[in-house]
Amino acid sequence: MVIEGRIIFISATEQIEIGGEPRQKRTFVVEEASDREFKNSLAIDLRGDKVSLVDSFRENDNVKVSLTYRAKQSNKEANRRFNSIGAWRVDPIGGSSNSGGNDDLPF
Repeated sequence: MVIEGRIIFISATEQIEIGGEPRQKRTFVVEEASDREFKNSLAIDLRGDKVSLVDSFRENDNVKVSLTYRAKQSNKEANRRFNSIGAWRVDPIGGSSNSGGNDDLPF
């Protein structure tokens, strides 16, 4: 799944513990690209080596995000589920990124 929009928030990288092991986590929020008065937004988590995917972006940059998503069962409550939304790729749209030359142009 892919979402296109504007980055409205990028968190600092956090150190978390998953299964007793230290891991890195970072969250960013993308607001949908539309002409609607009330726009939807999506919080996307990056973990491990993916936390650097947004290093070259700033708030207000327009991006195309390739998502991964799944429903997970809570470890604390057997009947509780939650959504996990991550990204495996983040690309600039329309030259809005301050990526420092991470494009595929041959010149």
